[in-house]
This record gives sequence, C-alpha cells and structure tokens, in this order.
Amino acid sequence: MTRSADSPSKDIFGAIALLTGLGIGALGAGFFPAALGGAHAPMWVLLSAGGIFALAGISILTQGRMPREVQAFLGNCMLTLFALIPAWIAWGGGRRSFSGSAGFLGFAIGFDAADIGRSVFALSALIVGLIALVAWLSWLAKMAWAVRLGVLAAAAAMLYLLLEIVPAEPRWPDIADDHARLGRYALLAEDEGWLRHKGSEPAHWYYPPWRNFEQWTKATRSRLAAARSTPPEATVLTIPHITTTPTIDGAINGDEWRGALRLPLAPTALAPEALASSVLLASDGRFLYLAADAPADTTATGFDQFRIWYHIGLSPWLDNERAFVDRSGGVSVLRATRFPWGDYPPRSRTDWHIYENARGAASMNGHRRFELAIDLAEAGIAPGVAFPAWLEIEGDPLRDTAGKFKSRSDLGRAGSHTAPLWLRIAAP
Repeated sequence: MTRSADSPSKDIFGAIALLTGLGIGALGAGFFPAALGGAHAPMWVLLSAGGIFALAGISILTQGRMPREVQAFLGNCMLTLFALIPAWIAWGGGRRSFSGSAGFLGFAIGFDAADIGRSVFALSALIVGLIALVAWLSWLAKMAWAVRLGVLAAAAAMLYLLLEIVPAEPRWPDIADDHARLGRYALLAEDEGWLRHKGSEPAHWYYPPWRNFEQWTKATRSRLAAARSTPPEATVLTIPHITTTPTIDGAINGDEWRGALRLPLAPTALAPEALASSVLLASDGRFLYLAADAPADTTATGFDQFRIWYHIGLSPWLDNERAFVDRSGGVSVLRATRFPWGDYPPRSRTDWHIYENARGAASMNGHRRFELAIDLAEAGIAPGVAFPAWLEIEGDPLRDTAGKFKSRSDLGRAGSHTAPLWLRIAAP
C-alpha cells in the first residue's frame, strides 16, 4: 500500500468531507433541533447524507493505508446510502415538489410534476441499488466463508437494532402509567427545543429514531384510546364498514357513500332547517371517511372549513386531536397538548402537522361540500372501540358595513366539546 505525491492535498479534501459529514450527521442525530426549520426530509435522510460525506472522507484519508477490501467495503456502504436517498424521494410519504426548465432552439419548457420527478428518482434508486447489490455480492465472493457469515450476521443485527431497538419507547422506571408518559414526552419535546422548528412536513420527520417523541406520543395515545371506557349513559353510533371506498375529490357521489352513517348537523341562524348541513361517515377498516354537505354555504371564496374533533379529554396531557379541511381541500391536523412545568401550573400548546396520511378535498357546485380521509392507525382509532368526537362546519365570517370582522359563522354542528358524540367504527 503506497501513497501518491499529492497525499497532503487528498488528506485535506478527505478531512473536509469527513467534517462535513459529521456536521450533517450531527443535525440528523438531533443535536441542533433549532436548525431544522428548513428541513424537508426525515432525520434518517440527513444521517444518510452525512454518512456519504463521512465515508467519502474516511475513504480518501485511508487510501493507500488500508487494505483494498476495506476500501471496497466503504465504497459499498456509500453506494447503499446513494440508493436509499432517491428511494425515499421516490416512494417516501408526504408531498414532493419538482421544478425546472429545459431549453431547445430558444424555447423553454417548464415543468412541475411530482409523478415525473418521483419516477426519475425511482429509476435512479433502482439503478444505484442494483449496482450496490452487485458490488456487495462481488465483495462477499472474495471473502472467506467465515467472513461472509460474520458480515451477514452483523447486517442482521444492525437491521434489528435500527428497526426494533432504536425506535422503541424508553423504559423509564419512574413513569407510573401512559398518562404520565404522555406528559413526559410533551415536556421533553418542549424543553429540548424540538417544537421550535418551522417546517411544514410531518412532525415525526424532525426527530431521530432514538428520540422520536412524536411517534412515541402517538403510540401512547393509541394505547390509551384503545383502553377507554364508554360512559354508561352514552349512546354509541356505529360507523358502517364499507367495501367500496369513496374517492376524495370533494364531489359527494351518492353511490360511493351508500350505507354510510348520516349525521344531521343542528340548524343555525345561517343554516336553518331547510338548508341544514349534514355529514356522512364510513370506514373500510383502514381509513375513516367523512363527507360534509353545507347547502347554506354558496360563496366560492372566503373562509370555509369542516372540522372533526376526537380523543376529547383522553388524558390530562392530551385534550384533543382535530382535523380541518378548508375550501381549497387542504388538510390540517392538530393536537391540543399539555405538559407539566415544574412548580408552575401545566402549560398548553398546539402541535401542528402531526399526520402524514390524511387527505381532503372541497368543491363548490351550487354550494360547498367537503370530503376527508383519516388514517385510523395514524389517528389511534381502532375499529370496535368507541371514541368521543364532535363535528362542525364554519362559513364566511360575519362583517359589519365597513367590512370589519364581527363574529364567526356557524353552519351546523353535531355534539360539542363538553357533550361529544360517541362513535364506534364497525369491525370488518
């Protein structure tokens, strides 16, 4: 093993690459939560990007100083990481935005197509993944059987560590129950600065797997919801199981909603009996589907919103979760969280972007209609288990002659925060 004459310059580049990788890895490891405001990818993607730089730096620094087999091993690791990142872009959850331009003979063609962008990255991920697979097989073929078995055992142990051990909720002996666990998660997420990021992506992306308070909060909430008892005086309404799922496009087609539970919303001054709103609910066992019809809302612009509130009063540290659909079909899902604050009264906050899979749509064809799909696993709603909820539709605010806001407009509601409905999704 020999080093070339330009080794000092290579060492400089290697050190720069290594330090860059360590810096990106520190972000991905969660050492600087406040610096994640502009992040648009899960933490493991940042770790992978940092790993590529760090491995490249190590490879440059050890060139000529390590056996070729070790250099090949580092190269194979980099190829694997190179395949993982475009694979997430292609098949990962959440939104994607691709834009660019191409010129030909002075003409420019602009594009903004998520499907095309995902397809390009999917193809690159498959190509690089195949190259990495061939490289690993070639590398293993040169090793003795003992080395091959050791590498496979180490890979299996690493996968088990990454997929099972690292993401597991911590075992804190001083935690009495899941209520106290919810409070601890909320406090630590606040105290460590995780809630200060300003990104619009799903909240769980911003946590490393070994510190993912969002995923742990959802898991704890789901256990509490599954163990919840229905008050003896409550009447439980059953949401039917359907086999044909409705298309979430804002157009409430009667055929696709056949068999759904219909809830009439209470008439209001702005939506009297003749124009009263209503909501349809159904489930296919994976999603809860809702459609809201608001005949009194006939304005295409302005403020229109359909909301469902659930997990009402689930814990002293979790007052509710709620999903909103606006007039453009955009969906927001929030959580009302409380957490202990030393000797002071508990504090409250609203956690945004807590879901990744919720979908919504709205339309205006004579009057306003909304549709919403909520992932049951993500929402912690189990078929066969009753949960409290209430629904409401809000239209354009009332204004005075000068155009100043006077009050919100109520187009109907079913239940309330203090007197919610009790709903149960029928088991398949």
